[in-house]
Amino acid sequence: MIGRKIIYVLIVLITAYIGLMYDGPVPGTILAFELLLFLLLFLVSWVLKRGVTVSMDTVDNVVDSRERAKMMILFQNRSPLPLSDAVLRVSVSNCLDDEYEEYEINLRGAAHGRMRIPFTFSSTYCGVIKVSLESLVIYDYLRLFARKKKIRGMGSCVVMPRLHEMQITVTEACRNFDSDSEEFDKNNPGDDPSEIFRVREYRQGDKLSRVHWKLTARLDTMMIKEMSRPVSNSVGIYLDLRFQDIDQAQAVFELCYSLSMALLAQECPHRIYWCKKAEPIAFEELKIRTPEDIIEGMGKLLTTGRRTQNLHWDAFRNAHPQLAIHRMIAITCMDPVSDMAEFLASDQMIKSVLTIDQLNELIEI
Repeated sequence: MIGRKIIYVLIVLITAYIGLMYDGPVPGTILAFELLLFLLLFLVSWVLKRGVTVSMDTVDNVVDSRERAKMMILFQNRSPLPLSDAVLRVSVSNCLDDEYEEYEINLRGAAHGRMRIPFTFSSTYCGVIKVSLESLVIYDYLRLFARKKKIRGMGSCVVMPRLHEMQITVTEACRNFDSDSEEFDKNNPGDDPSEIFRVREYRQGDKLSRVHWKLTARLDTMMIKEMSRPVSNSVGIYLDLRFQDIDQAQAVFELCYSLSMALLAQECPHRIYWCKKAEPIAFEELKIRTPEDIIEGMGKLLTTGRRTQNLHWDAFRNAHPQLAIHRMIAITCMDPVSDMAEFLASDQMIKSVLTIDQLNELIEI
């Protein structure tokens, strides 16, 4: 910008010199035009700055690790002048590893024009990606003046870990684990009399003890109460976040995601736990019943699942003294023997350690 202004000033000085050295109206007319043009371009840059707006329209909420996320930038020029040159700066950062990239997008638009501009981005690692509109620089037609305009716009996108196929066998002891639960299956009936699943008409073979007598008398049709089915809390996943680098972190999250999806494929609801804050100590709990729960939960995990110095298993047990879990699976990138003694200490739970190297092994739960 300064170089262009210096060149323009030199042209004006040369024109003025020619006007002093030679008689005639032409040099003076050219000099007046150059001075007026300088002032006009200054006003043009001011008008364009007031008339141009940029905002973020939409951002993909969740994308697969191998996909590019897409957002739409809404550009509007409300001024009566066309915009020939503007630069929009967009920053993209990953909350997991603080990976940061900045992009520049050139904008042009007609007077009173409006456009939707697609912008795609990707991340090397899984995580919550923050997309921010940083600034907009608007230039006049000769790029003598630059008007910087602060704009606000931020969105986020969850880049999921890679999903690996895992072989899972859920034992009958795990499926039939008897534990008190305040949650009930919304899709299947059971034998728990503490809550009614639904009321329906009588079918051949139904027990008379389950007849809803009041509703039967009112409708003059025999109605049967179906009991609810408690949702078992038999499986828990505890994440060891003592990873050394971003590659190990990604491997831990990929294993957690893959194991959780494999358990759901076996119709095995479960819970995921991790330490989300060390001082004061605090833990996150995810109740996984559907694939939607996993997608929502991975957003929380990738946001709060920071590297820790300790396993924090004893603190977790102190925070959850009445936790009824048949099998607790620890996912770690550490040595399962020397570094997991705290987790493997005697307890009423059945425990197992799953390392990032065991993705392709048959796992019995």
